[in-house]
Amino acid sequence: MRFARRASSFGLLFLLAAGLPAGAQTAPAVKLSEVTVATQPDTVTVFVKTSGAAKYQAELIDTPARLVVDFEDTTYGWRKTPLAVSAGPLKQIRGSQYRKGVARVVVELTRPVGYAIREDDDGLTIVIPTSAPPLAGTTTVPGPKVATSTPARPTAKPTATPQA
Repeated sequence: MRFARRASSFGLLFLLAAGLPAGAQTAPAVKLSEVTVATQPDTVTVFVKTSGAAKYQAELIDTPARLVVDFEDTTYGWRKTPLAVSAGPLKQIRGSQYRKGVARVVVELTRPVGYAIREDDDGLTIVIPTSAPPLAGTTTVPGPKVATSTPARPTAKPTATPQA
């Protein structure tokens, strides 16, 4: 009886040890494998392909103008040399394994711009407008509509003409 308990306990420990490799508590790392660029008349779209849903942080830096995107729990597997981009306001895109578990993509810009990021199951889509933002102080904001009216002219009272 004691032997059966020991054997079942040993078997359970063996199965647990064999089935859970070291570090199994963390999710498997995502791989960043490709970055592509597509242009439209009013936007440039950067597609960052990953092997799964990505956890990321993005920061827009003014000097020099660039968008930095860090991918957490991700290994870097894209090119080692920068990708030159001739679609303004983009200049180039580069990436690297920033530190262990963090892949970084840097989008170099010709000027500060706005951007939008859409999360997909297989990476991110970064949309950057190509038109320059209006200069400071030149933004035209429509004011409230004011109704104006001109005063009505007094109407002449009909006068009675004497009858003869």
